[in-house]
Amino acid sequence: MERLVAINHHRLDLRKQEDQVITTCNVKGQLKILQQIQQEESRKRAEREKAQLMREAKSRSKQSNSEAKAKAKQVAMEEEQLIRQREANETALAAIGSRKRPKADFVDHAAVGGPNPRFRNHRINLKDVIFLCENDTYLKKTPLLFKLHINPVK
Repeated sequence: MERLVAINHHRLDLRKQEDQVITTCNVKGQLKILQQIQQEESRKRAEREKAQLMREAKSRSKQSNSEAKAKAKQVAMEEEQLIRQREANETALAAIGSRKRPKADFVDHAAVGGPNPRFRNHRINLKDVIFLCENDTYLKKTPLLFKLHINPVK
């Protein structure tokens, strides 16, 4: 079994080396940067509009003064509501605790001398078994290799 696992590892390592992909452009990263730029622009635009509304509300002109004051009040109320909502969310998350699972402490039982060493499952396929049979001196002479070539296991 150990030899089959070793053969499997070598085959997978060779496949990984052959299939190395060179990234020429990072579309996901580019999209992320573009989204950040767009969000920053929209935030700046909203701040400018809010500042303009506040200036209009503070101005002494009589025309559309009441409308500007109403809009300024509405914007201020929405901003306060947003701040309250954010604080409530942060408080709720703090009360719930961290969403991430704590990392389990890895203890090497074999080094400590414990009875249960960690085993990994390996997928051994027919190619690995045939390779082992072809290269093993005893299995090379058995009818198993012939049967594997003629009638593969289904």
